[in-house]
Formats: sequence, structure tokens, C-alpha cells
Amino acid sequence: MPAIKLTDGAVERAEPGSKDAYIWDSELPRFGLRITPAGSKIYMVQYRAKAAPGEPSKIRKISIGKHDGELWNATKARAAARKLLAPVDIGQDPFADAVAKRRAEAEEEARAKREAEIRQNENFRAVTARYIDAAAKSNRTWAETERLLQFGEVVSKPAKRRSGHSTMPAKGVGPMTAWGERHIAEIRRSDVADLMDAIKKRSPAVARATYAALRGLFAWCLERDLIATSPCYGLTAPPRPTARDRVLGDDELRLIWLASDSLGYPFGPVVKLLMLTGQRRAEVAGMAWSELDLKEGIWRIPAERSKNGKAHEVDLSAQALELLKEIPKSKGLVFPARNEGPVRGFSATKRRLDKLMQEIADKEAKGQVVTLRAWRLHDLRRSAATGMAAMSFPPHVVERVLNHISGTQSGLVGVYQRHEYRPERKAALTAWGLHVNAVVKTITPPQNVVQLRA
Repeated sequence: MPAIKLTDGAVERAEPGSKDAYIWDSELPRFGLRITPAGSKIYMVQYRAKAAPGEPSKIRKISIGKHDGELWNATKARAAARKLLAPVDIGQDPFADAVAKRRAEAEEEARAKREAEIRQNENFRAVTARYIDAAAKSNRTWAETERLLQFGEVVSKPAKRRSGHSTMPAKGVGPMTAWGERHIAEIRRSDVADLMDAIKKRSPAVARATYAALRGLFAWCLERDLIATSPCYGLTAPPRPTARDRVLGDDELRLIWLASDSLGYPFGPVVKLLMLTGQRRAEVAGMAWSELDLKEGIWRIPAERSKNGKAHEVDLSAQALELLKEIPKSKGLVFPARNEGPVRGFSATKRRLDKLMQEIADKEAKGQVVTLRAWRLHDLRRSAATGMAAMSFPPHVVERVLNHISGTQSGLVGVYQRHEYRPERKAALTAWGLHVNAVVKTITPPQNVVQLRA
């Protein structure tokens, strides 16, 4: 078809055929219109690209836009064609340049995507997950390490612990809230120091444990060239907190027992069993019916739920057995949470317990001012141990009752610890149960009126 001057009217009058048809512009050589069988009319340029010596030249076709009379019409398309063809007239190939540009843009986009993926895979959250899975789980305390490193992380499901107790990580200051999206290599020594200072304000013990967990993580990263140096290097570990020696008096034990009656199931029985057995909170909270032999009076804590990784048998006193027999037996856990796992929410429960204790003490005091000393649930374990020792049961027997590993394992006492001492352990818990029973049944108002610790 001979070239004609492309105008909007000529373009609109052009009819499609059975295959692509071309109309070339007489005003601007190499500028034309392609008409598809479907009726689309597309402005384009076609030129012969200059080839290298010895190579055939290539025909290039570049689409400009579809004719619609507004965005693209004949006049606008011709102006665009002149710009496209100008480089051709001086020996350049805009088609090849455009291809190269698109290729470069695609490569840059792919590179940026790879770097983003690498960065995401090497941020604190991702590296911590890899560390926990690859290294920390070989350690029996991995669940505690995971909890410390992920403190502050919001997860959809509670975290599983070795004890069987499921804990929803709390929101607050912690490694994950501070650095979750930070690249692991960008965490500096000052960042760790600032985090330790913030955690120490809440709990010196947690700060020390968190520092130890971070030091292990960064050492693992150093071995894998994820970081050039550990941000823990040159820092002083938070000091070991002063060991608590709080032992509850008989009047306090009685108030706790009476207040636990008002708490009801499940927290009331949990607190009472903490007092009667001297076992750890997570172990009592995660107690399963399958672990209990009520006929023989034995509670068998499996190794995977024990803090020290050792299976442990607890002889249940008559008081503990009576308490357990009052709980309706079902499948699974003795104290299940409403959704999944063992009962939790001990912080709120402790506040309720303190309030109930104060109400009971005030009522018994008949107008006198009673100020109760602060205490913790773990003090029940220490009080049970002290109580059994006060009844002349030797340290190695008491420690076997508690399934406790301490410095006394060395030397002669270490030899004692390798024995089970089942009769002595049963006698100790029986005597302690009788003591608690006698204490809680007294009607004498509390005499230890003391000031609350600051």
C-alpha cells in the first residue's frame, strides 16, 4: 500500500483485514500504523538497525501507542516517532537501548529483592529463630533461652516450655521489641548496654539471664560470619541478683491457705499444692492426671517437664491427696487453661491472693492495723524446704524432695544425692503436710504484723 499522510481521519477510516496490515506515513518515513485483525490501530516506527561489521542488519519495530483520538492521535504519535528515530539517524539503536534498559532495571529489581530477602533472613527475628532451631535446642534450657530472646514478640499461639506450661510472651522491653527488624550486624554494643539497663529496672535477674542468652546467640552468629564482632564483647554481665531468703511464717501460711479457699479452682488448689509439695510452679500448673497415682500416693513428674531434666517422684501427703481427690477427674491436665495448655495468669492471681489475705487479716484483727509482708509464690517452695529442715530432716533428703541440684552435690553430700531416700522423702512430706494441716486449722489471729517491703 502506498504511503499516505497519516491523519486522524485516515486512521479512523482504515479497515482491518485477515492479518496485520501496515500504513506508512508519507510525511515521516519509517513512521506508520499497524492494524490488527481485531481492529486495533497502533502507531509504530520501523527502522533498520546498524549492524556490526560482518553481521546482517536487523529490522526493529517499536510500538508507540494505540490510537484513541485523545491520549494518542496521529499528530502526537508523529511527534513521538521523530524523537524515537532521531538516535537512529546518528547510528544508535533505541530498541536495543530500551531492551538493555529494561534488562538493567530487571536486574536491579532482582538484586534489590535478593538484598531485601537476605536482610530479612538476617534480621534479629529471623536469626534468632534459626539459632533456636539449630543450636539452642540441643541445650535442655532452650525453652527459657527462646523465651528470653523473643521477649516482647506478639505471637498467635502460646510458647511451649519444657515444663509443659504455655506462656504468652508479654509486651514490654526485650530483645525482640528492641531489634526485631534490625539486621543482626547492625546491633551495636551500646544497643545491648541500653537494653540491659532497661531490663534491670524491671528485674536484675531477667537482665542477667537475657545477657547470657544474647551472648550465646551472638557467639553463634560470629561463627557463621553473620557479624564481624559480638556486641556483647567488652560489656560487663549484669550482676548476679542477691539470693532471696524469704521464709513464710506459720501465720502467713494460714492466711495464704484461707485466701486460696476463696480463689477457688483452679488457682486455689494450685497454690495449696505448691505449699504442700514444695515443687515448682510450672510443674504443679502443668500436672497431668496421667502423672498421678492416687492409690499409691505418688506424683511422677517426667524428665521433659522437670527444670533440671530429671524425672522426679513426689510422695503425696494425706492433705495433698485429699485436695486432689476433690477435683473432678478428666482427661489431660489437672489444671487446664480455658483455651490451650496449663493454667496461666499467675501475676493477676497473686494480686487477688494478696487482697484476700489482707481482707482476712483485717477481719481477724478486729480494728487493729495489720500490714502484711510482701511475698512471692516461689517462697512457698523455700518455706516447705525450711520447714522440713526444721523438723530435723537432713539437707540431702530435703533436696531430693525438691528435685534440686545445688552446690551440695559435691563431696560427701554429692554421694548422698545419688540415692533416692524414698522412705525419708515420704516421711518429710508427710510431716510437712501434718504441720500445714495444724497451722491452717488454728484460729489464732496473725501475730507477725510487719511493714511491707519497699
